Formats: sequence, structure tokens, C-alpha cells
Amino acid sequence: MGGVGKLVSTVVILAISLMLAIAISHLIVSFSKHYTRVEVIASSAHHGDPSIVVVVKNLGGKVLSITDLYLNNVPVASLIGVSIQSINPDITKSPIQIKPGERREIEVVLIPSKWSGGEMVEVMIVTSTGNKYHTMVVLP
Repeated sequence: MGGVGKLVSTVVILAISLMLAIAISHLIVSFSKHYTRVEVIASSAHHGDPSIVVVVKNLGGKVLSITDLYLNNVPVASLIGVSIQSINPDITKSPIQIKPGERREIEVVLIPSKWSGGEMVEVMIVTSTGNKYHTMVVLP
């Protein structure tokens, strides 16, 4: 009777170990399929044309879709005509698609009278997956 109990406990331990190994390998494989890495750089233009150029580089393995852009926690769509002249490409009309390895620039042309030199602006990019990427820029 004692030999049967040891055999059953050994089989249960092996089954649990096998299930745990399968679960961990599945988790690792699923992480690699959903890998996304983005580099966001903001820079200000010079020589009196107040604009912010946001450079986005997709370092991940899947297409990145930028759906919104915020300046100082305010959506740029609500700033057009108030403190922003234009956005190129216009993110308010359709999302910007960035393929893996691709680098794109988003230029936000500011209304000069609404912004001051030396002002620090927080730029936040929102993707279709809900991820938020932040950067700061100092206006010239």
C-alpha cells in the first residue's frame, strides 16, 4: 500500500510540474508576440516659427497607431484655432500608422501670441491600444 501512495504522489507532482512549464512557456511566447517599443522625441523649431516637432520611432514588432496628441494634458483637437494653427499630418482627422522600424514626424504649428519663449510644454501621445508616451519640450 505504501508503494502505491508514493507512485501516485510522484505522478501528481510530475503533472503539476508539466502544467506549470506549459503555462510559463505560453506566457513567454505571448509576450514576444505583443512586444511594442516606441521612442518619442520632441524638439522645438527655431528662428521665430513657433512649432513643436514630435518624432516618433516604432522600435517594436507591430504597427503602431497614434490616435491622439495632447499638449499640457489638453487634446490638440480642442486647441486648433485657439493656440494651435495646424497639425501636420492632421491627427484629428485620422490616426497615424507607423510600421515597425519606421520614423514619423508630427509638426504642431503654434499661434505665436499664445505661447511664450522658454515655456515648457508636455507632449503626450496616445495609441490605439491606450498606451501613453510622454515627453517635454522647451519653446525657443
